[in-house]
Amino acid sequence: MQTSETSYQTEHVFSISSEEELISCFRERDQKKLLLPDNLRYPFNIRSYFTWKEPSGVYTYLLFKMPNWDMPRGVAFKRTHTGGEPTGGLCNWCNAYGSSEDIGLLSVAMNANVSNSYLICQDLRCIEKIEESAMLAGKNPDKNIADLFNKMSKLFENLSGSKKD
Repeated sequence: MQTSETSYQTEHVFSISSEEELISCFRERDQKKLLLPDNLRYPFNIRSYFTWKEPSGVYTYLLFKMPNWDMPRGVAFKRTHTGGEPTGGLCNWCNAYGSSEDIGLLSVAMNANVSNSYLICQDLRCIEKIEESAMLAGKNPDKNIADLFNKMSKLFENLSGSKKD
């Protein structure tokens, strides 16, 4: 029987050596929407995953790598604006609670005709929220972080069928 201390890998680090390598992590359909941050200096190391928003806030980008993947994978989420009064919501990835400004629908184009939407943290700071919550509760975050990574990897598994557009 394994203990929780050895069952989960809470952190893995990978590096991106060039702008070309970073762009190649994204599907062609997402590369067209890609706006890289101005302040990136190559090479750079990434702890678990890397996110950023483009200046208008319409697109949020996620770069993620599981330890058993050859290379990192990236996706462009499009923010879905909802009308009406702000409401509360619960992130499906990290279970953080927040207003509709914090938690909202981010959609991913699976192909030309289909998009999937995820009710998740708009800033994708899920790992930090899990760590903060665990620290405040005096608990080990490893299981929740492993669950988060599992949910992220499932997103990319769903995208893999539409990798070539």
